[in-house]
Amino acid sequence: MRVLLAGCGDLGTRLGLNLVRKGHEVIGLRRHTESLPASFAPFAVDLTSPGTAKIDDIDAVVITLTPDEYTDDGYEQTYLRGVQGLIGVLESTPERVILLSSTRVLGSSSPGAVANEDSQPHPDSSPARTLWETENLIRNTFASASIIRAAGIYGRENSRLIEGVRSGRPVNYRRWTNRIHHADLVRALEALLFSSDAPRLMHAVDSCPVQLGEVVEFLASELNVSPPPDLSAEPAEGKRLENTRFHEFLGSLEFPTYREGYSHQLRTGA
Repeated sequence: MRVLLAGCGDLGTRLGLNLVRKGHEVIGLRRHTESLPASFAPFAVDLTSPGTAKIDDIDAVVITLTPDEYTDDGYEQTYLRGVQGLIGVLESTPERVILLSSTRVLGSSSPGAVANEDSQPHPDSSPARTLWETENLIRNTFASASIIRAAGIYGRENSRLIEGVRSGRPVNYRRWTNRIHHADLVRALEALLFSSDAPRLMHAVDSCPVQLGEVVEFLASELNVSPPPDLSAEPAEGKRLENTRFHEFLGSLEFPTYREGYSHQLRTGA
């Protein structure tokens, strides 16, 4: 298979290395390709301004874009303009297109409410609306596309939450959170590439939606520090996301809850 990884950052690179090991051809698309693995074919393109860049004979595209700035404009430029640019770069329609989106498109809800892939999104911020527009652009352009919405991705080298617990940064203990370890997310992206019946929409979340207070108390115990202060004046918020479809598609998770994931990260650094 000839796979184009559009926005080939950390997740794309991890996925691409898996694919190369299994004998597939990987093209890494990003603005600056110097840091790509030598086993990837580099394709240096700024998707927000692709010019005359074109590519053909691609079997599959995996889109894992990351905004340079986590601002309204940063999201619009990276996701909506980036995907528009990608569509213009492709000279033929790939058999498989996968977009990595975010569960933030669902918007807010009553605290602790349960949501799944059948829940109607109500994007209530500019970044969420941009992601929703991007999802719809992909659906309307590629009839067989799969969209995977990830919750909070963790397990990589830098962890703002771990460092916050170490430094005693206050958090809202009543905020419901959902997360996915990067290893299980990469497994899901790879499985979507080769599935004969890939879901059109799937939420990448682990099996343990949990309030943030429980997570930081666990991390404090593991780090042998005092739990951070609770922002007790802040109200309960956040939703709980079901992972039935994700679990049925992927099977057992390597890191089914934050406990296994963060323990692994603290032990190995990844």
